[in-house]
Amino acid sequence: MENVTLTILPLIGAVGGFLSGLLGLGGGVIILPLLTFIGRIPFKLATGTGLVYVVVASATGMFFHYRKGMVDLNAGLYLGISGIGGGFLGTYLSVLLEEQYLQSIYLFIVILAVFVLFVPLKLENHEYEKGNFNKVLGTTIGFGVGSLTGLLGAGGGFILIPLMIYFLKIPLRITIGTSLFIILITSIATMGAKFKVGHIDSLITMLVISGSVAGAWFGSFLSQKTHTKLLRVILIILLFLIFITVGYKTFFDMTRV
Repeated sequence: MENVTLTILPLIGAVGGFLSGLLGLGGGVIILPLLTFIGRIPFKLATGTGLVYVVVASATGMFFHYRKGMVDLNAGLYLGISGIGGGFLGTYLSVLLEEQYLQSIYLFIVILAVFVLFVPLKLENHEYEKGNFNKVLGTTIGFGVGSLTGLLGAGGGFILIPLMIYFLKIPLRITIGTSLFIILITSIATMGAKFKVGHIDSLITMLVISGSVAGAWFGSFLSQKTHTKLLRVILIILLFLIFITVGYKTFFDMTRV
């Protein structure tokens, strides 16, 4: 903790919030590498900080998308509630696993999300009606994403978005807003468990959150002005960069053991 760079934390929160609102990510997938590499925060503590951050960033972004009519409340409640059980399971596993194993799981999920995004997806589905999706698949996806929320402190939007588009046939713009709603529900339910196991530091969390609201609002505004294909390209590039940087650190840490 003595090496934590406190002064940079609000800026990290602003960057994560912007990308959260722009791409429909809860922000955790961005916050984790930024907190560990730039903020020098231990990985497990970063997962707890990231989870609280996700609640604020996703609530801000979701509110903006909801005002634009781009949130499917039915799908959000269905996937979000089913993700609560997964969130508790993931939190329990995060206590048992070493940080290097958590980082390896994180890397696997990131590269899986990139792979899914390369699958041809129908980004615009004008025939879709809100609430009309496969409920069984939705429950399964919600539980899985909830497990990631508890395990990694990341809301799971980076894997949730392509799964919702590909399997549930929900258009990208509605998926972005709805995924923030799902992430919000799951993260709130899991946050208490993270606090109980000591993965949340109040000072670090408040500093990160202080920059998140403005960033999330601006990202949500820009998302409505950006072409869906460009949003997809940005998401793929971002995940590739995360995979490279986190993968290098994980491999480097393992070789030092």
